[in-house]
Amino acid sequence: MLHVIDCTLRDGGYYNQWRFDNSLVDTYISAIADSGVDIIEIGFRFLKENANLGAFAFSPDQHLSQLSIPSHLKIAVMINARDFVGLEEDLEGAITSIFNSQNHSPVDIVRIATRIDELDVCHHIANILNRFGYRVFLNLMQIDSIEDTDLYLAIKSIKNWNNIEVFYFADSFGSMGSKDVGRVVNLIQSEWEQDIGIHAHDNKGHALANTISAIDAGVSYVDATILGMGRGAGNAKMENLLVELVDMGLSQYHPDSIFPLALQEFSELQAQYKWGSSLYYYLSAVHGIHPTYIQEMLEDGRYDIGQILSAINALKTKVSSSYSLENLLQTLSTSTGNDHGSWSAKNWAKNKEVLVIGSGPSSTKYLEKITQYINDQRPIVLCLNINRNIPRDLVDVYIACHETRIAIEFELYNDLRKPVILPMGRMPDEIQTFLSEVPVLDYGLQLDNRMSADHNGCVLDKPLVLMYSLCLLSVSGATKVALTGVDGYQDDNPKQQEMITELNNFSQYCGDRFELYAITPTSYPIKEKLIS
Repeated sequence: MLHVIDCTLRDGGYYNQWRFDNSLVDTYISAIADSGVDIIEIGFRFLKENANLGAFAFSPDQHLSQLSIPSHLKIAVMINARDFVGLEEDLEGAITSIFNSQNHSPVDIVRIATRIDELDVCHHIANILNRFGYRVFLNLMQIDSIEDTDLYLAIKSIKNWNNIEVFYFADSFGSMGSKDVGRVVNLIQSEWEQDIGIHAHDNKGHALANTISAIDAGVSYVDATILGMGRGAGNAKMENLLVELVDMGLSQYHPDSIFPLALQEFSELQAQYKWGSSLYYYLSAVHGIHPTYIQEMLEDGRYDIGQILSAINALKTKVSSSYSLENLLQTLSTSTGNDHGSWSAKNWAKNKEVLVIGSGPSSTKYLEKITQYINDQRPIVLCLNINRNIPRDLVDVYIACHETRIAIEFELYNDLRKPVILPMGRMPDEIQTFLSEVPVLDYGLQLDNRMSADHNGCVLDKPLVLMYSLCLLSVSGATKVALTGVDGYQDDNPKQQEMITELNNFSQYCGDRFELYAITPTSYPIKEKLIS
């Protein structure tokens, strides 16, 4: 029997930080219920709280209980195995912190997303969730990068756990074709006697075809999302999948119920966030490049076609076909780093003014006046990240701290011919190798729930380059710090409040160490001395 899971709010949340309008959610649930879809994977349950993420990043029972979900529609949530790695000594406590007993929860199913090297912790997680009364599905990611022998042995081991109801496999890079799907399903069936599911990505435009091929091969659980909304290029489109299923004689599905939703509300979201298959995602699939790199470059808005293609070309040549960029991203995102770098910022700007140039529109709009300001005041000029709109001869030093941003731009650093301040302790070996010819000033950065600054490094709760810069400058001996291109966001943008909070924290911690002001307009609570 075929089961269709819609995971729009879960996978689509990568684009809007899991913040969906309440009226949209109500319309979505009603349409999905009418369409005959069996299960809604309503969101994630991230282990760590993050105020910048919306409700569907955590999907708490209290929130789900307030939604008008028909009783016939089963509710699933997803957890990431990597969140629990290293917590084995108190694994039950960690799970208890985000899950109630199933008989006190609207959630029926928990799906565990895992890489093959995280299966040991999945075994224990599944045991606990089974005891709590949940149905447990396992979603093995990056299936196309796993050797057949390793996959067979993994399935054999999982079978012996006796706690997984459905074994899912995910084409994480969207690189598989129909023949690949059939081969993987046949291999799984050689050892796995229970239900199998597929989660297909659309990097090469094959998600729907691969899903249908999987059904033909014997898969009984399939995923899709409205208009394919999901990380990177997205997933199989639910509206198209249901049409195909009806054409196959599965008359219990009613695609007409979701057509208005797809054509109106989600078309508007797609116009805003621009997910979907493209040449960029196709190339990322061909070369084994994680789609998050493509998504971040497209969302950033500062990269033109040539820059994105250049980054793809660099990534495919610098990283071997056996290397998993998802592993790199996960390593980066979980690394806490070190607040003791090899370079000391003590007295680096003693008794001097520093001009910090951000990437906001004002840095371009007022470039002529900024250039004159630099010529008149002779400050040390510190550029946040790589800003192609600022002539290199105006910049003394570049500074960056966000690992993914650095990984995207690493090839550009060789061309700067200027020092770059980076927290090398947070860079994996591969990135350090790429930067070996760059004059790096290693100012440390550790991520923790506090703020502090020392001569060799600082501690922040997020890798925000402006805050990294201000912490460094607070120990540098600078007397004045001027800002330009630090324009801020609209009031309703979550990043605006995030930065205001960080700036207030900095002001309380070391705001008296230098005079801070903006020389171009900003929406942040910063004193302005606007250049005329």
